[in-house]
Order: sequence, then C-alpha cells, then structure tokens
Amino acid sequence: MRTCIVIGVVTVFSSLAFAAQLSAQQPPAVQPPARQPPARQENAAPADRYWESRWEFREIDVAKLSERLKSIGIDLGIPLEGNVTVQFDVGVPWTSLTDGAAYRFDGTLSSSRLVVDRFGFLDLRTTVSYRDGVATLSSLTGSTVESSETSNDPTKGEFTGSGSLELVPQGDVSAKLKVDDISLAPITKLVASLFPSYEPMLPKDGELSGVVQFRAPIHRIDDIASYDLEGTLQADALELGGLPPADLKVGKVVMRDGRLRADKIDLQTTPTSNPSAVRMIGQADLPLTGNGPFSFEVAADDLPIGQVSEWIAASEASEQEGLVQGKLDFRIQGTGELSDRAEQLQWNIAGSLASPSIEVAGVDLGSFEHDVRFTPTNFALTPRRQSSDLPARFKVHRVESEYQFTETAFELTSLTATLFGGQVSGQATVPRRDQEDLVVDLNFRDIRPELRLPVSDSIELKIASTLSGVIDWKVPLKQLTDPVAHRGSAELIASSIMLGDASIGDLTANVSANQGEFQFDLNGDLFGGTVQGNSTAQLVASDQWNDLPARLQASQLKFDGVSLDALVDLLARRKMGLTGKATGNVSVNFASPSGLGRVIPGTVIPDTTIPDTTIDLELSQLKYRAQPLSRKLRLAGRIENDVLRIQSLRGDYADGSVSLHGLVYLVDGDGRIHPRFDTRLVASRVDLKRGLWFIGETANSFAGRVSGKTTVTGHTESMRVRGNVDGRDLDIYGLPAGNAHSSIVATADFPSSKWSVDFPSVRSRVGGGQLEGGLLLSSGRSGGVDLTSHWKTRRMDIVRLTDQLGRSSSLASGEISGEISLRGKSIQSIDDLSGRFDFKLGDTRGAAVPGLLAASRFLGPISLANQSFDVGEAKGILGQGVVVLDEFWLGSDNALVQADGKVYLRSGRLDLNALIATGDYRDIAANFTQLAQEYALRSLLPTSAILSVSELLRDRTLVVAVMGSTQNPIVRLRPVETFREETARFLLREGQRLILTGITAGAVDGVDGGF
Repeated sequence: MRTCIVIGVVTVFSSLAFAAQLSAQQPPAVQPPARQPPARQENAAPADRYWESRWEFREIDVAKLSERLKSIGIDLGIPLEGNVTVQFDVGVPWTSLTDGAAYRFDGTLSSSRLVVDRFGFLDLRTTVSYRDGVATLSSLTGSTVESSETSNDPTKGEFTGSGSLELVPQGDVSAKLKVDDISLAPITKLVASLFPSYEPMLPKDGELSGVVQFRAPIHRIDDIASYDLEGTLQADALELGGLPPADLKVGKVVMRDGRLRADKIDLQTTPTSNPSAVRMIGQADLPLTGNGPFSFEVAADDLPIGQVSEWIAASEASEQEGLVQGKLDFRIQGTGELSDRAEQLQWNIAGSLASPSIEVAGVDLGSFEHDVRFTPTNFALTPRRQSSDLPARFKVHRVESEYQFTETAFELTSLTATLFGGQVSGQATVPRRDQEDLVVDLNFRDIRPELRLPVSDSIELKIASTLSGVIDWKVPLKQLTDPVAHRGSAELIASSIMLGDASIGDLTANVSANQGEFQFDLNGDLFGGTVQGNSTAQLVASDQWNDLPARLQASQLKFDGVSLDALVDLLARRKMGLTGKATGNVSVNFASPSGLGRVIPGTVIPDTTIPDTTIDLELSQLKYRAQPLSRKLRLAGRIENDVLRIQSLRGDYADGSVSLHGLVYLVDGDGRIHPRFDTRLVASRVDLKRGLWFIGETANSFAGRVSGKTTVTGHTESMRVRGNVDGRDLDIYGLPAGNAHSSIVATADFPSSKWSVDFPSVRSRVGGGQLEGGLLLSSGRSGGVDLTSHWKTRRMDIVRLTDQLGRSSSLASGEISGEISLRGKSIQSIDDLSGRFDFKLGDTRGAAVPGLLAASRFLGPISLANQSFDVGEAKGILGQGVVVLDEFWLGSDNALVQADGKVYLRSGRLDLNALIATGDYRDIAANFTQLAQEYALRSLLPTSAILSVSELLRDRTLVVAVMGSTQNPIVRLRPVETFREETARFLLREGQRLILTGITAGAVDGVDGGF
C-alpha cells in the first residue's frame, strides 16, 4: 500500500531534480527571460523571480534522476528501476535555486514499466503539480497485471487515485486509492522476499479490490503504528496453501492511534463441486504496537481443521500432512490486554465448538459439543450436556486445568481430564530460567484410545488398548537434549490390546533414568504366550539421545508359546489361516564392537552396525486351515558384523523334512537395512499339496511328493530359487505326471505378489513310457495360476495312464507317442486349461477304447475286445474342460475304427460318433481299389465319390453313437445311408488294408482247398 502511494511522487521528483539542475546550467539565451514581477513594497519579503521553460524527456533512467534529486535537498530514500517519460512546465527560482520548496512544476509523467521498492507497475500515468514543497498527484492510474493476463474488463487489474507528499519541509504522505482486481501474486512475492519464513502461509493467488484513504509521516513510513488509514477491502479466489479457494470481504478497516480495527470480516470458500462450503465471520480490535487492549469475535462453519493445521504448519517448515483430520464449527470471543511480559498478559476467551469427528495422529477423538473457556489462570473444555447423557461417540468428556504465569515459570498446578473412558491428572512446571528444572508429574488410568494406522493405500490397521501409567520426570530446561541430565521413571500398562479384531494380550513397560543410567523392562502376555525383556544403558556427559542405542548393554527378550495366528495375519495384512506356536530367546549385545545402528529400513546411520545377536527360535504345531504342516521347526542363528548366519533351520514339513542354512546380509552398500539372502534349502518327500499352502486353493490341483536341493537368494522384496527337484506320483490338474526330475528356477516379487516357477527340463516316467518337456507356472492376474507347457511322449501305455486315472480295463493295452501342449491363464480348475495334441497310436487292444466292448454286440461273432490295432492317430484340442477329437482312428488287418466328437474331462461324459469296419471285402476288392486310386489323394471329395463309397461299403460297416461316460459308455447303432465326407475319405485311405487282407486270406483258402 505504501508503495502504491509514493510511486508517482518519487518518480515525479526524480524528474524535477534533473530538470532543476539542467535549468540552473542553461544560459538566459535559451529562452527569453520571464517578465519581472512588480517591485516589492517596502517591508515586504522580496518575491522570487522565475525562469520558466518546458521540458520533455523520453525514456530516461529514473534511478539516475532520483540521485540528482538530492542535489536540491530532496532525498526520497526509495530504490527505483525503470524509465520514465515526462512533460513539465518548469519554474526555476532565480533567487532561491537551493530552496527545494521554491520550485514550481506542472505536467504529466508516465512509465511503461516501473519498479518501486521491488514492486513492479505497468502503464503508470499521473498529472503532477508542485507548489511550496508539496507534490500533488492527480489522475493517478496504473496496473500490476501484464497485458497478456488481463481480461475483457478494461478496469480489471488497475488502480486509480490521487495523493500528496509534503517534501520540503518533510511532513506527511497522504493518498486515496481505488484498486480493482489486482493480482495478489506479485504482492505475495514481494512480502515473501522480505519475510521468507512466512512464504508458505501467504496467498498463492487471488485478486484484491477496495478503496483506501491513507496518511502517515514520511519519516515513519515503515512504522505501521503511525498510519491513519480507513477503507474497505475485498479479495476473491484466495489460495492459501491446501485450503479451498475463498473470498474475503472486510466491511471497514481502520488504522488510527496505533490500533487496527476490522469490522464485518467475512471469509467464504468459493463454490465448487464440493457441497460443504466453509464460512468464517468476525471482527477484531488490536494494538499495532503489540501492547494494549484487544478484543475479537470469530465464528466458523465446517472449517477443515486438517487443511488449516497443514497451512499453519507450513510456516514452521514442519511435516504435519495428514496429522489432523475433521471439520469444526465454533463461536469464540475474547478480550484482554497484550504485553511484552508474559506475567502481565490478560485475556478472557470463551465460546463453543462442535464437530462430528476429529482425528489427531491417527487417534479418533470422537465428536464434540463443548463450551471452552481460556484465561490466564485456567482452561476448561466442558460438554454442553451432562456427561452421563453423552453418546458413545464422545471420546473427550471434560478437560480442566489451573495454572499461573510467574516471573520465574509457567506452573500447571492442576490438570484433570475425563477422556477415552478413563481419567488423566497431573501437574507440571516449565521454568523461564534455563538452569531450573522442567518437572512433569502425570497419571492416567483406564483410558482406551483407538489408533488407526494406514499400512497401504487400501488397508488401515486399528490398534486399541486400555492404558494406565505414571510419569514422574525432571530435567533442567537447558539440558533437554542431554540424556545424563534426565531423572525420573515412567510406567505404562497396556491391557486388552487389540490389533484389528484380534485380541493379542497385555503388556507392561517400565523405564527409569538417573544420572545417565537407563533401565528398561518389558513383561506381558501376548499372542497367547509370555514375553519378557530387559536392558540397561549407561551414558556419559558428552552423549546425546542418538547415542543411547549404542550404550545399551546386553538385552534379553524371551517369549514362550506365542501364537502365530494374529501375528502372521498382521504381517500379511490379511487372514492367512496359518496357526502355530513360537518359543525362543533373543540375546542382544549392544556393547559388542558391532554396536547398534540402522534400526529402521531405509535409514542410514554412519559408522554404526546392528548389534551382535543370538537367536534361538522354535516353531511348533504349524497348521494351515487345520491341516498339519509341521510338528516342529527350529532355528539357530547369530548376527555378527551385519550378517545373520543361519546355522540351522530344520524340521518336519508337510509329511517330509526341510533344512536351511546360509547367510543373510542385513545391510546394503548404502548403509540401509535391506536383507539379502544367500542360503541353501534341502527338502525331502514333501507333500506337494500341503507344502504349497501359500498359493491358496490352487494347491489342491497339485499332488505327489517332492524332494530337491536349491539355493535361495535375493532380498526380502524379491527372491530367487535355483536347483533340481525330483517328484514321485505327481499329478497336476488331474493329469498324471508320474515320477519326474527337473531343474527349477523360481522367482517371487512380494510387493507386486507376482511369482513364477519354471521347470525347463522335465523328464518323467509315466504310464510305462517317457514324458519330456517344460512347465512354467506363474501368478495369474485375477487369482489362480498361469500355465505354459509343451510335452513329448514316447511309447506311453495309455491304459496304465488311465489306470492312474481310475478308468482302465484289465483287457486293455495301448501305446501313444507324440506331442501335447497345455496352457492357461488364472487357472482354477482343469476347465481353464487349453491345448492341442497330436499322437500316434500303436499296439492298442480294443478294450482300451471306451465303447468298443459295448459295440461288439452289433458285430455278431466278431469281438473287438481282444482285437489288436497296430496303427492309429489321435489329434485334437483341449479347452474349457473338453477334449475335442478332430481325428481319431485305429487300424488292423481285419478292422478299422474311426471316431470324432467330444470327451468331457471333469465328468468323463462321452459324445462321439464312431465308424467300425470289419468283415469280408473280397467281392468288392476291384471296385474299391478303383475308387481308392481315383480319389484317395484328393483334398475335397465330390458328392459322387461319397455316394459311391457309401453304396459300396454300407453293408460292411457300422456307425454308432457313443454316449454315457468313460466308465460306463452307452453305444447306440445309427442307421446311415450316406457317409460324411470325413468318413468316406478315411475309408478310401485306410480301407485298403481290409481289402488286401481279404484277398490274401482267399488265396490261402484256395491253396488249402487244392491239397
């Protein structure tokens, strides 16, 4: 505001000074001398004689002009930057050249860009008149907005007004200004440069409008208490930190006699998509000197106290984001007397406040409908209803305290509070002299706060406990940072501790300090077992608080029968169904050469390490959803030089056994806690289904036993397993894999819950033959498992394979060789598998094919049960739990079988069409051979060929439908007058073996008949 007032005055007189100097140096011939004034009368002061001229300067340096202003006795003392253009009618007093008050100037001044006291202005214009040492500015206009930022409104961002400056002799500056939507951004930038610590609290943007009348002594222009000011102000779209945009109106602001009075203050958030508007109204009367009476009234609705606290904390460079949450309504008024001496301060502040919910640092304070009173001797927060009538959502019932400010200390003589269902009482002394003691005596009993901790973006952990305790502590005020100066004791009793919905037990902790000796004790019943711990530390005079961990002596932590249920669920952030007990001892030697350091992941504390630690841990009765996993697993290890040496981790697991040994490097090269594993794992005869419990229901799709030797490496967030494994009686998604051997490469990324297990070289003996290939399992996007595999079979007995499936006949036999590929995404069952197969069939007995035994009844004396088929093929696809046979056929010297259709794997249901060809074909041999030679190699058979084959072979073939299941097939004879194209082509290709067999048999019969 001061800057706006003196803008024109400073620049005008810079120009005047320059003009005066030039005028004084010009010879009279430049312009005819002015007409001489009439002769002075006797006893009258002689009149000045003036030389008048007109001066015009364009784009002259205003900083140089302000320096020349001093030559005629006018020192403005305000820095200027920029160029100005002036047009003046100048009157230079011939007889008073050194008298600044005697000069006369009239004219105009303008500047396209001018910086006055670090504040920039654009398009500055004014009319100037200087008489008798007083500069009068009229028609003063200007702008603080770049032309590219202006709106269609020509007055937006401009100021207009008038003013005067009493320069010789120095007196007051006065002005009347009107501003229209001036941007607050440059003003904020200027204030921030003067007061950097307040920059976070200043408005980032907004527009200021108003009318102000102002007067102040020039020599006290920097003393706001000297101002006489009156006006109205309005600021639109204020942006204060993270607060919602708001509009501010001040009905009247007055500065007079060293006081500031503001009436009808109205702050309201700008309407947005958020339906809950915030409004604050009030008035204030304050002393500008910091001493004197004050009064204020303020009221607010839906004030977002979280955002307000962050805005306030920003000015203190503290990290308070998210510390306070909730909305508050309040009505407060106060009166009092401000003073530089604390004991002379007087105030009486009273009012009411209400909120549906307030949360501080994750602790739910509940609802508020309270009266508040604050004086120099007491503070009271009392409910507006009787305590007995308060609903359960009211956590804080009553807080009352009595205190006094003296010349030597702030003394809290009494504190009583009823909150969180319990009581808090105590007293304290905060000295004003550094050498005296800060004393705290606090008692709390049966308070039960609830703490909510966000453990991820979508998961929040609730912790609750009934707390009781005593704190009795003393320390000289100036030695707060010196541990050896602290004396006292503290006890905390936490009972009925809840983590989420799980009750984990009770805990008691004690700490005492005396002349640098600290004692810590811990006892409790947690997770169904007992926990005990203790430690001591002896500090020296030069130690600081960050030296305390390094001074701790050997500490012991013992736990017995601790239940793993809630602990595992807490670490996994979900219900796992894993149960068991943990018993053990942890001994920590803080006084060892290793010392202590990096106790928090991601932190770096130079030149310190993790203390030497001995670990003896036993896990017993491990179960997953009531299914036994292990009777006992025992861990013995030791930490030395930041390395955990797992000496032994062994025990039974999933009806087998496991053992693990190796190293865990706890600290990385950057000095952070970041464990890296380099271990060896040996497993023997582990039940696959039970051992893979951690992949959920998908484990039910795996059966068999696994043994192997692997290395386990990586970090806690990413692990890698490499080695070799052997499996026995393996079954994957209902498909038998027999006994197999393979190398294994497994990876797991725990933050993303992604994993993969690759068996790149599987060799298995199953069904009396060989199975080779590769199998890759990985985590699915929406649960389940992704699978990719490709297999080659060699002379696998299909009957022994189906025997493993429980679907064989004692008369059956047969071999398959070929390839099959299987894949699937997010597999939950065999229905999610897809693939393709291409097999060659050999040495197949009729009983191996479902339905052939039942079809024999249509063949009279001919039986297919013992029929041996020496060749055949099976091709098709697998998908959605269904095997689709694109081509299936078997051939022998006296029978052919061809089929297509579907087999449903889950139910074993059949939906097949089959053709069976058998009998004596000698009488049609010539005709059939001719058809075969003509059409066998064609890719597309004409209708005439299909009709010819049908007519020739109709009476020598059966077409049947095979339904039912693989265990109980149902065969029905189907009358067919015309074969399908696939059937006709098959008969032309493979039927010749029957023709040749018949001809050979006839020739033998003829020879026999001839003897």
